[in-house]
Amino acid sequence: MREIDLHVHTDISDGSESPESTVRTAKALGLRAIAVTDHDSVNGVCAAQEAGERYGVEVVSGIELTCGWYDKEVHILGYDIDVHSEKLPPVLDWVIDERNSRNRRMVRRLAEDGIMIDLDELQARHPGSTIGRPHFALCLMEAGIAESVTDAFRRFLDPGQKYYIRRKFMSLEDAVSLIISAGGKAVIAHPRQYRISAESLTELMERGKAAGVSGLECFYSGYGPEDTSKYLAMASLYGFCPTAGSDWHGRHKPHISMGSGIDGELCASYELLENLRAHK
Repeated sequence: MREIDLHVHTDISDGSESPESTVRTAKALGLRAIAVTDHDSVNGVCAAQEAGERYGVEVVSGIELTCGWYDKEVHILGYDIDVHSEKLPPVLDWVIDERNSRNRRMVRRLAEDGIMIDLDELQARHPGSTIGRPHFALCLMEAGIAESVTDAFRRFLDPGQKYYIRRKFMSLEDAVSLIISAGGKAVIAHPRQYRISAESLTELMERGKAAGVSGLECFYSGYGPEDTSKYLAMASLYGFCPTAGSDWHGRHKPHISMGSGIDGELCASYELLENLRAHK
């Protein structure tokens, strides 16, 4: 039964839709619950929850934190966090400051090739949003330099590409600690996406368990039965609760549908959320 989607983004980070529009989409699809998991921000959660009360959709307060993992990035999802926790602002403000510093350096690098981006104008176009690489990708699309967000990342903004500049990240342990200190449950997001070795993946699971991770995103857009079986076995081995999320971004990733993924591979029941909440 398709009841939940625990990984959706609004225009507070890099989605295309407002928190209310996101909830309306969930309602139209008949979903019972969604989690708003914007990158490094909880600014859209309250608006989404208010809309959820009007539309009859449960909105789980969430966040997606980016962590440094050697020369790569890993993402940690947080669920049922207290968005008013005094633990959040000092860390999230540092993340935003570091992201803004990286943005300025990227703007200078793009300008060297005649690609002009005004950060103040970009922020004005996306009020309340955390500006990052997805917004640069949209600028590259508008300039006719990239065909899509995916194309912009692949050719220009991904690690190793010309305009990528790595920023400073918190550690996995710090991200998990922050989520737990704000009353939430931490989950390792989309493990296949990191393209790390089996040994590094094992280390990620072990360090996650030691840090207090509660779950592993086993059901995800584009994951086939073999992928899901692999991560379900891994979740069982480390005592993690399996979770499910589409990583929906609205029009910015039109190939992904909320609640069902890319080819309908997601069909998650509310029981997954209940199990995560009950995890000790």
